[in-house]
Amino acid sequence: MGVEYVSVQWNRQKKFYDAVLIGGVAAYLAIFGVLTKMLFPHVTDEIMLMRAFGTAAFLLLHIILCIGPLCRLNPQFLPLLYNRRHAGVTMFTLGLVHAALVVITYHAGGDTNPILSIFKGSPLNGSVSGVPFQPFGFFALIILFLMAATSHDFWLANLSAPVWKSLHMMVYVAYGLLVLHVTFGALQGRGKSALRRRSSAWADDGAGPAHHSGETGSCCGS
Repeated sequence: MGVEYVSVQWNRQKKFYDAVLIGGVAAYLAIFGVLTKMLFPHVTDEIMLMRAFGTAAFLLLHIILCIGPLCRLNPQFLPLLYNRRHAGVTMFTLGLVHAALVVITYHAGGDTNPILSIFKGSPLNGSVSGVPFQPFGFFALIILFLMAATSHDFWLANLSAPVWKSLHMMVYVAYGLLVLHVTFGALQGRGKSALRRRSSAWADDGAGPAHHSGETGSCCGS
């Protein structure tokens, strides 16, 4: 006789877990949006949504990675381990929405293929802050997709436990890639903010970069 699989074996515990999970994610997105509009009114809706979904996915990944150690410390956390797959699929979905918003906003509508544009859009410029950060996120999303797509007992049985386990241990590789993605993205954002501040200061003074360079040179020469 063959083994029959169902997409989700729903029970009261899973329904409660998913309700809390979805409610928590929705609350985070709403609070993030409100705070962004209050504290950073110049941020566009597109960028706000990118950051909301991206940070929600990254935060949820941290929670998922903490579940295993917590269960070893206290068995009361075992229900979270039992339903961890749902959190993983939710985390991938949030990351996918983040990636889709990035591609639509920054890479679609041009002559270059949007996926190829991710790798060509930020060439190396010789500085740490200039390291392209989007490719790290792209490869992390590929790993998370494979994990989400195989997050079912069907794949556990057909891939064999060792292969399935090895695939899902790749979450640590994805985590490392996401840390690089966030770190270099923040460095680039800080560099661009500093450049905008300098440009604004030059505009307020009515002088360009050349004028300020001349002042610096004369000061050092005196």
